[in-house]
Formats: sequence, C-alpha cells, structure tokens
Amino acid sequence: MRTIFLFFLLAISVKSSGQTNLFTVSGKIKGLDSKYLSMYIYDDSFPKGSRSDTIPVEHEVFSFTTSIPKTAMVVIYPNVERTVKRVGRGYYPAKSSQFMFIASPGSKISFSGEITDFVNAYPTGDPTNADLAALNKAVYPLMNQALNIQVKIANKRVTDTLLIKAMQDTAEQCDQAIVELKKKFLAQNTASVTTAWLLSDMMIRSQVSSDEAMEAFGKMDPKLADISYYQEVAERIDGIKKTKVGSPVPEINSLNTFDGKPFVLSALKGKYVVLDFWGTWCGPCIAGMPKMKEYLNKYPDKMEIVGVAQESDSGERWKKFIENSDYKWHHVLSRKNENYVLKFNVAGFPTKIIVDPKGVIIGRYVGEDEEIYQKLDELLK
Repeated sequence: MRTIFLFFLLAISVKSSGQTNLFTVSGKIKGLDSKYLSMYIYDDSFPKGSRSDTIPVEHEVFSFTTSIPKTAMVVIYPNVERTVKRVGRGYYPAKSSQFMFIASPGSKISFSGEITDFVNAYPTGDPTNADLAALNKAVYPLMNQALNIQVKIANKRVTDTLLIKAMQDTAEQCDQAIVELKKKFLAQNTASVTTAWLLSDMMIRSQVSSDEAMEAFGKMDPKLADISYYQEVAERIDGIKKTKVGSPVPEINSLNTFDGKPFVLSALKGKYVVLDFWGTWCGPCIAGMPKMKEYLNKYPDKMEIVGVAQESDSGERWKKFIENSDYKWHHVLSRKNENYVLKFNVAGFPTKIIVDPKGVIIGRYVGEDEEIYQKLDELLK
C-alpha cells in the first residue's frame, strides 16, 4: 500500500511539474488558409538548438499547448505560399513571413490580424509580447516592402536601369529605417525581455557597432540577467572587449576536436595562427578553404590554422566534411558548453583572426577578404 501511495504522489508531482512548464498560443487570422502551421522553439537546451511542432488550423483558427523549459523565442511559419519571397528555386528568409513571440512557462499568447503577402499579425498576452508587437508592427511593413523590391529585381521583373537604381534606393531606405526603429526601441525599453533578444539579434546581424552594443547593454536592467538573451549579449560584450586588435587572444582549450585529442591554442605560441570561424552550412567559408590551404603550404613552418566550426547538429556533418577533405589543420567544434563563437563575438561567417607568435591579436577579417592574404604575405615573407 505504501509503495502505491508513493507512486501516486510521484505521478502527481511529475504531472504538476510538467504543467508549470506549459504555454499556450492561439489565434484567429484573416487569410490563414493553410491546414497547419510549423512552430519552432529556439533554445540551446535542445540538441539541435530548437524543437519543432505542427499546429493544425481550422477555419483560420489555431490553438496549441506545449511545454517549454524557460523563456525562449518562438517562430511559427504559416505555410501560406503568398508570404514566401521566392527567387528562382530559392527564397529570401523573412521575419515578416512569420508569427513571432516570446514564450515562458505559463504564457498564454494570442494572435490577431491578417495574412496578405506578409504576416500582419502580432502577439498579445503579457508586457514582453506587447513590446515585441509594438516593434514588429512598425518593422514588418518596411521589411516586406524592401523584400518585395529585392524579389522583383532578382527575378528580373524590372529591366530599366534607372528604375532598378530607384527601387534599390527605396529598399535601402527601408532597411535603414528598420535599424533606426530597432535602435530607438533599445533606448526606450531598457527593462524589456524583448530588448535583450533584440540586442542579441542585432549584434548577430551586425546592425549595431561595438560601441553602440556596449552602450545599449550598459543601460539594460540587471533584473534581466536570468534571461538567456541577456547572458548571450553579456558574453558577446565580453568578447568585444577581449578580442580587439592588440589584445591577448583568449584561450581555446577543448576536447571537442576532430581527432578527439585535447587542443590548447596557447601551445601554438611561436607561430602565426589564423583562427578560421566557419561552418559546413557556409558557402563562402568552404569556398575560401583552398586559398587557406595554399597559404599553409606556402608558409608551413611559420603559420598554423585553427578551424572553429559552428554547427546546428552534434557535429556529424562537420566530421564527415573534414574526413572527405584535404583541410587537415587543427579543428575545434564550438559547442554550448564551449561557445567560442560568442567568446570571440563572431557575427559574420567566415571570420578570420590573425594571432602573432606572442599570442596577440593583430588582425580580424569578416568575409572571404583578400586583405588577410596580403597581410599574411606581409608578415611571413
């Protein structure tokens, strides 16, 4: 009897614990003519950084309840073709083609609005999502306008040179207006969870300078410190300060290596080192590797290359790529417990950092830039 009673109590406890982590999202959206929605919860606690769910739709109405470990950004794709910004066989990814909200355990989020050629619908339910809604109501129409222009030009629906230039100018003005709206939001909403997420997103997209990011972070309410986005920004800010040209390079000490052997960056002192931040998903990163190999062969006794990869999976594609390539330099995988992408404040891929024989950062290059090779020739000849 006592065993049954204890089992009963345990079952109640587990059920109660699970219920406290639930959130609900619902909506009635004019023009939502798809049969289902695709929802993604983004959180580092998930193996691939996100978890997906499918939400059924009936007569433009949906409602869904699921669990969430902590506060996280959630994106829902409406699966409505007219919102997709198609170019040839591909498409431009667009936030304005998504439902976006920030969920926490216990949240009850509701959407209202319509779907035209973008998702003109925004969340309500708590102050955080009221803030996000206010931001996106201003940003989404501008984003959609800019994307529609880019699609027309890319699909060659416009051929007049002067008209194309005028359209490009309009799209650029929209993009600039979006960035200014975001910066204004950062300044006026220093205690909002949305601000922590927004600053993290803007840093990743290089929409704020290092000085602007540090200023915005300095004004944020410390009460947000438990929020993962605040913590990510804090780590990036620390990376800005510690990886400036002229700074001693932060240590990389990892067992997340291609060959499984410990790697310690400081062990390479005495040679020039190129830290190459890349990913198997990054076309320009891979396109630049033959040139990197050429320079390693050119100066084999004077330089080393350390590839630091960011992958969405556990590293299977990364290992397979290296196994099938001739790029057999040092390889480290940036992981949640060793996030060197944040530690070095890497926003664009590829990012290459030159470290001198004394362990001091002497150059930082974003994109596949010919300038880094000119610098290597200057240093190593």
